[in-house]
Amino acid sequence: MMILTRLDAWLGMTLFHPPIILLCQLTRQTQYAMYRALWFFACCHATYYAKDAGWGVAVLMWLFTVISFLSAAIEPDRPTSSWGGFRLLIWTTLLIATVSLLKGTDASAVAVRNLIILFAEYAATIRTIPPRRKRERRSSAKEARA
Repeated sequence: MMILTRLDAWLGMTLFHPPIILLCQLTRQTQYAMYRALWFFACCHATYYAKDAGWGVAVLMWLFTVISFLSAAIEPDRPTSSWGGFRLLIWTTLLIATVSLLKGTDASAVAVRNLIILFAEYAATIRTIPPRRKRERRSSAKEARA
């Protein structure tokens, strides 16, 4: 289990944290607001494709979408946590969807949704967002004018 924990931490720090931090800095949102917004986006994506699964699944997805919308709208900055076992489950389903894609089955919607969920879950693991660095071009442009 220690190897999976280390792999999860490395994947989060290497692949997911840099774009999430950049997006948080650009939009001036917290990592928790980004977590909720990405979950809402994943729910909307799942709701769009739920029409193929039947009415029961579609109603359930609409309910989940409304709940995630209310969570993102009412309390976007409330701290949350992410469970490593859930990320492992999503990684597993992403691997299955990737294998299905390689076999020629149309599982691209599932793969995209799982990737969005992984971004959301790894956003919840970020403790602090560092301040955005000022570009060095601005200081060099000021020196050129003087």
